[in-house]
Amino acid sequence: MEKEVSVLVVDDEQIVLDSIKKLLRREAYVVYSALSVDEALNIMKEHEIEVILTDLMMPDIDGLELMAMVKKEHPHMPVIMITGYATINTALQATQLGAFDYIAKPFSKKELLGVLKRASDLVTAGATGVAAEGAGNARQEVDRIKAIGDNSWLMLLEDETVMLGVEGSFIQMIGKIQSIYLPDKGDEIRQGGQYLQIFSADMRSHTILSPLSGTVMDVNQKVLDDPSSALQDPYGEGWLIKLKPDRFDAEIKLLGL
Repeated sequence: MEKEVSVLVVDDEQIVLDSIKKLLRREAYVVYSALSVDEALNIMKEHEIEVILTDLMMPDIDGLELMAMVKKEHPHMPVIMITGYATINTALQATQLGAFDYIAKPFSKKELLGVLKRASDLVTAGATGVAAEGAGNARQEVDRIKAIGDNSWLMLLEDETVMLGVEGSFIQMIGKIQSIYLPDKGDEIRQGGQYLQIFSADMRSHTILSPLSGTVMDVNQKVLDDPSSALQDPYGEGWLIKLKPDRFDAEIKLLGL
């Protein structure tokens, strides 16, 4: 990481705060922690915070309420939700309300660092990238596609894996592509979590939320090597990942397909 990014971790359990702080400090993040939303807001008054990692379910004021407060003053700040499996539906709601992403407990070191790396890349891009035309702020506007499954296509294959891709209209809207993020082979992704993130030439971030949960079985290396060329054929050579779904029938019904 070229630039140290400041992260505020909010959780009402001290043991969770201690373990996350220990991990992130090894990765050269500047880490602040708070046991409550009130404490978090006070820290934000005293320090420049760039990414927030907050528990979704907390007493008195929860993570959604914290995000709403933060977004009033810092509308483009990435807010990542930590959730238990029992509150996945609320986590999906959080992404549609503006959360950058969510991670489900128990999460691995790789999952935590992966989502923070993407949030940090967004912060760094906003601080150093070329300003979009008409922008009066160094931090660029974040374009998010919030609805789960929007601008994404899927195809069930004979081996019961699912191929995921992106709609051509979405690629045309973005224009010239600067860089692209896809999960790695073997990664676990969740319905409603980000599985595609594209930085356009003006350094805006465009994301698609995964329509399904499962394990990534294959990633299209052509898209990673030359996204602008490969994504000219989004329904053929521009497919994105192959996924072994966890709950295909149930999640398809949730999408209304």
